Amino acid sequence: MQMVAMLMAMITLLGVPQGGGTESEISWETVAVQILEEPPETAARTLLDWAETGRTAPEREVESFLKERTETAAEAAAAFAAVLDAADSLRAAGEGPELGEETYREAVRSLSAFFTRLLETETTPWKEEPSDWPTDLAAFDGIWCDSTAQELLIFRNGTCRVVIPWLGAEFYGETAYAARLRDRSGVGYCPSLEIDFRGSGTFQGPLAYYVSGLTEDHFWCNTQAQRFDKLWPVE
Repeated sequence: MQMVAMLMAMITLLGVPQGGGTESEISWETVAVQILEEPPETAARTLLDWAETGRTAPEREVESFLKERTETAAEAAAAFAAVLDAADSLRAAGEGPELGEETYREAVRSLSAFFTRLLETETTPWKEEPSDWPTDLAAFDGIWCDSTAQELLIFRNGTCRVVIPWLGAEFYGETAYAARLRDRSGVGYCPSLEIDFRGSGTFQGPLAYYVSGLTEDHFWCNTQAQRFDKLWPVE
């Protein structure tokens, strides 16, 4: 009995769990709350740790969670985009857990309601407008939506997250693709807003929008009969 008492005392001093258990695994709810309430890097670290477990979030439960929050759909989407940008930076720096690309993508995709809810927004239908060609890619920074075509574009610092579910499983905003605004005025054409969604590094076969004009709240493509309303930030 004396030996048992001494052993228990040593366990207490060393801080070893007596039941041999481990700390609770991170839940998707914890990740979701941190996305909305914590600084992007803090939430990104939690997201990466959660993704490492290989678990995913149930889509309908994520949607229900977001509906119960006070943040607007645009605010939630902007917060999620900032966290994903921070996660990309951490991964590029070799910080956080080593994750397989598909494991990471599946985890992020399972939280895609943060983005896809914006596709329910009723945006302004396209109508032809006079040309007013933009010249600066930075002017597109923000979140843009065409609810008619069910396309959402999130531009930031020369990259774009593409949320177009009908393109396939890989277009739920998981990846920040390189973007550019290609000047075609030399041949009399409007600029081409291009997204290297194939990851070619050379913009081979990009997702392209031929932008006829850009204002503070929308841009339009007359040749493609599309208009994107700016949902975030709103002046």
